Amino acid sequence: LSGYARIDLRLTPAGRLSVLESNPNPELARGEDFAEAARAAGLGYPRLIQRLLGLGLGNAAEVGA
Repeated sequence: LSGYARIDLRLTPAGRLSVLESNPNPELARGEDFAEAARAAGLGYPRLIQRLLGLGLGNAAEVGA
């Protein structure tokens, strides 16, 4: 995966992580899991969108798009 994604994990009672799925196109709406995870990490919604746009524009420049 490159860019943004949501990776769902499960923690077993023994403390082991298992990957449930990788979602390369998670819902970006305010209040959805991706935005809420960013908020919990200290990244508010407007800044999250700015960050994603900046990353996307940077990647486009790198590939000559």
